[in-house]
Formats: sequence, C-alpha cells, structure tokens
Amino acid sequence: MAGNQTANFVVKAKDQATGPLGQIGKSLGNLKSTGISAFKGIAAASAVAAGALVAVAFDAVKAAAADERQTILLNAALKKRGLFTTDLNKKIQDQITSLGALGIADDQVRSGLEVGSRFIKKQSTLLKANAVAADVAAVTGQSMADVMMAIGKGAQGQTRGLVALGIKVKKGATLQDILTQATKQYGGIADQLANSTSGKFAAAQVTFNEKMEAFGYKLLPRVNAALDWLTTTGFPAFQSILDAVFPIIENLINNGVAPLIDSLNELFSYFGADSGTLVTGIQIVLQPLLSLLQAIKIVIDAIIWGLKQLGMMPANQFSSGVIGGTIQGGSLGTSYGAPGNTTFVSNVNIGTKKVDTVVSDSIKRQTSSKRTK
Repeated sequence: MAGNQTANFVVKAKDQATGPLGQIGKSLGNLKSTGISAFKGIAAASAVAAGALVAVAFDAVKAAAADERQTILLNAALKKRGLFTTDLNKKIQDQITSLGALGIADDQVRSGLEVGSRFIKKQSTLLKANAVAADVAAVTGQSMADVMMAIGKGAQGQTRGLVALGIKVKKGATLQDILTQATKQYGGIADQLANSTSGKFAAAQVTFNEKMEAFGYKLLPRVNAALDWLTTTGFPAFQSILDAVFPIIENLINNGVAPLIDSLNELFSYFGADSGTLVTGIQIVLQPLLSLLQAIKIVIDAIIWGLKQLGMMPANQFSSGVIGGTIQGGSLGTSYGAPGNTTFVSNVNIGTKKVDTVVSDSIKRQTSSKRTK
C-alpha cells in the first residue's frame, strides 16, 4: 500500500513540475537565443572596432614615418650648414611642444628652421627667430617657412616680404631689430589667439597628432622588420613565381594567341574591308551545317505529324508551326495542319538526296493507308 502511495506521489509531483520546468526551459532557450544575438552583435562590433584600430595604427605609422623623414632631412640640412649638434634634436622637440600651444604643427616648425638656417648661422638665434616666426604665422595665417624667408631676406636688406607681413623696420635694420619689431606687433595677439576657444581647438589637434606620431614610432620597428622581410624574402619569392609562370604565359601567347590573330588578319585581308563580303563568306562556310540542321528538323516534324494522323500521339502534343529558311538557294517553308491542307517542302537539297522526295513519299503512304481504312 505504501508503495502505491509513493508511486502516486511521484507521478503527481512530476505532473505538477512539468509546467514550471517547461517555462524554465523556454526561458533558458530565449536566454540562449538572446545571448547568441548579443554575442553576434559584440562580434560584429568587435570586427568594426578591430578595423578601426588597424586604420588608426596605419595612420599613426604613416605619420611617424613622415615625421622621421622630415627630421632626417632637417638634420642633414643643418649639418651641411654647420648648425647641427648632438643636443639639437631635443631643443627642436621642445620648441615643437611649446609652439603646439599656438596650433603650429611640427612640420611647420621644421620647415621654418630649414629656411631660417639658410640665413642664420647661430643655433640659438635660429631657434629664437623661429619662435617669433610662429607668432607671426599664427596671426597672419602664413606658413612659418614664408615668414622665416621674409625675416631672413629682411636682415639682408630686402624688406618687401616684411612689409607684406605688416612688419615695418628702418632701412638697414638688423635681424634682432626685425625680431623685436615682429614680437611687439604679433606676440600679444598670438597669446590671445592661443587662449581663445579656436586656439585651444587648434592646440588640441596638434597635441593629438603628436600623440599619434608617438604611437606610430612605437610600431615602426615592427613595420621596418616586415619591410625588411618583404625586401629580402617576400619579393624574391614572388619574383621566382613570376619567373616560373612567365614561360607558360609566353608559350600561350606565342603558340595560341599570336597564330589566332594571324589567322584572323589573313581572313579579314582575304575578304577585304567590305563587311558584306565577310558575312557572305561566313554564311558560305556555315551553310552545310545550317542545311543539315534544318533538314533534320523537317524530317522530325514530318514524323510527328504522321504519328498524329495515325492517332498515336495526342493532338495537344503537336501544334501547327512554320519552318522558314534558305538552303542552297532553295526556298524553305513547311506548314502543318489538317490532312488535305498540307504544303510540303520543295527543292531542299543537302548534297546527297532530296529530302522532299523522302518526306513526301513517307507521308503519302501514311495518308493513303489511313484513307483506305
């Protein structure tokens, strides 16, 4: 008795639990599908983010490579003019950082130094003149290279460029006189611009670019290693593949394409420039094939018509039709319909025997036999 009660209890408990368990299973299923969708979204977003990171890294490497190139070229110019020292790069970098507050990019600073080194022979004076040129450039919108060119020529007595910038100096003014006057006219305005909203935006952009270049510099060793591998291993391997494929391509061109072109040229030269003559020639070449195909179709259509007349083929499987064409000068035209209202082919010759005789004799025999019945 106790065993039966226990069994009933178990069955009842199972029945009562079925509903909640089903709901839980459904909820878990929904959670699973929702989770999969979420992970798919995360995966897609991750792919986009990965692509964006690759693009950022690529841009950073390009910026760093350009910065590296400019530094090398500037150092070469300064060495040539006797201005380069071991600590000059640090001084230039300090000036780049300080002038970034004015929204002046590093390539502008280096360009100004390169142009200024053509006129100024002392390193400290060159750096000072470049800082003054940055103030003038920030206010006037001119490039630092153009401003330094005007300052350098002005120190040599050619003041037209200074006048264009609004810098008025007396005849025979020295470089120091020019720098003093330029600072008096533009220094304060440059500071105001640096503290304005637009100036801070420009400075933030320059700072961001500098950070990108610094990031790119960290990647340059790996990029250089990859480029070295391409130069020493990748490209030679690719060249060996090209060397192996070249004979195959050369053979195809020499023994396949070239003879075909020669044949086509000979064909066109034979028929001349008259396209009508060429078309006629092609029709003559293809005429036997066309005649054979049309003759085969005539025979098949005649057999189908005969089977229909004998009641061996349902009427809806054959409908009246017309065949038309021109074969060896003969006119081709066949129509099918009710007995007694039929026109057969005449004078169709494919070179061995006349098809019209074969077809007409066959159908006449079939029609005669049916009428006898």
